[in-house]
Amino acid sequence: DSAHNLYVSDTSRIVCFGRDGSYRPVVSGIEPHHIVPNGTADYVVILRKSDKQKLCRVGADGSVDTILETSTPLYGPDVCPNGDVVHHPSTSRLERRSSSGELAASIEGGRGRVIAFEANSYLTSGQDGHVYFSSKTCVYRWNHRERTVECIAGHPKAAGRRDGFGADARFTHLKRPVLTSRFAYVRESDNRFCRVDLETFEVSTLQLRGVEPGAETYGVTPDGRMMFLIFTVPFRIFTAETADALESTFTSDMRRVDWGPGGRGALVELVAGRDRRVYRADTRILEARSAYFRSMLSGGMREAARDGAPIDLGEDVVGEALHALLHFLHTDHFEPVTPPSRVCEMRDEEVLRLARFALEVHTLADRFLLPRLARLCEVFLSDYALCAAIVLPVLASITSPRRPSLANLEAACWDFLEEHWKDIAQSHSPALHELVEQGHPLAVELLQASSGVKRSVRRLEDEMPPAA
Repeated sequence: DSAHNLYVSDTSRIVCFGRDGSYRPVVSGIEPHHIVPNGTADYVVILRKSDKQKLCRVGADGSVDTILETSTPLYGPDVCPNGDVVHHPSTSRLERRSSSGELAASIEGGRGRVIAFEANSYLTSGQDGHVYFSSKTCVYRWNHRERTVECIAGHPKAAGRRDGFGADARFTHLKRPVLTSRFAYVRESDNRFCRVDLETFEVSTLQLRGVEPGAETYGVTPDGRMMFLIFTVPFRIFTAETADALESTFTSDMRRVDWGPGGRGALVELVAGRDRRVYRADTRILEARSAYFRSMLSGGMREAARDGAPIDLGEDVVGEALHALLHFLHTDHFEPVTPPSRVCEMRDEEVLRLARFALEVHTLADRFLLPRLARLCEVFLSDYALCAAIVLPVLASITSPRRPSLANLEAACWDFLEEHWKDIAQSHSPALHELVEQGHPLAVELLQASSGVKRSVRRLEDEMPPAA
């Protein structure tokens, strides 16, 4: 609800969980039901389990009121902000009924129709007055006033895993959408979570950190500020604040800094790399811009920083990457080369060097909890640097070990391989030879990826002299 309370049912009783983890019973002993996911109301909507013919409202005080009762099942229903009920009596028909049961609007789809769709999920009433639903590889929007159904994301005849705008995005098999005022959130059957901008129809894959796959269900609060995931075995609830990783927080971060003479500012020394180079930074900026440094400097390291003792970040931290990270904290800017499009004019070895540098910076951005910097690295790699000369080295680097935070980049690399495999196999065979010689796991994945890849890599193995 609007207070970020979460309501959970075991089909006969409903419990409310607060943001602090506390819980209280709301109502028990009611007829078996399913909770209908709803993002526009501050009450719980339940559907009778036995025949799906009764939709009820459960208030925070446990009161139960009937919204609509029909003589036929209500499939995938939801309650609109004005109290109307939307559902699909069949996969190719959508209906909107008033609380009295009168038909307010309907639309037909399916094969042979001008509007072709199949509703195979719960309908979801949006805060904008439209109704949204998923159908296999697409997200649709029903405008009942204009009697139109349009595909806003995905393609009905093409499956895959790709971010993009509108019909350029790709999905495999979608679950129901969850709506806020700005975005639609959807999940695929393999637990890929995506966000669809309702104005631009841009599809972005969400990066969920700290949880394993296998969530039973999920949702987003109506204000769009918090996402939750529910696991059943064992029963656990995870919550996280939603944020656009590319959206800059620089201005708001800097406003929190006390720049006056009474501020708790101090220079701290950071030691990194095998050469043990020392870097200096203002603790106020580190704390304002990074939750990692904020936690570090507010704990045992604060006294060390005040005493002037350097903080050792480890020999595995590359100095050049740390310098770029500190520059980002102070300026909110990161570009391995300016402008990024200049990589198209560079030699292959220079592009590969920049790509490896961006991956090093991404590693630090992950470690120091800087999602915007991590996304800037990923955008540079996928949108500018990705080419035939570096795709194999980059893919090898991010798949052994696998880096979940770079799942989008990995998918982009595989798409690039599929599209340009002939050129890569002919012109960049040394990179393939190197993978096979190293016994890199990517070599096996390439063998299994497609028949074309399989034949080419086997030929490489056959041409290699036997090991001594």
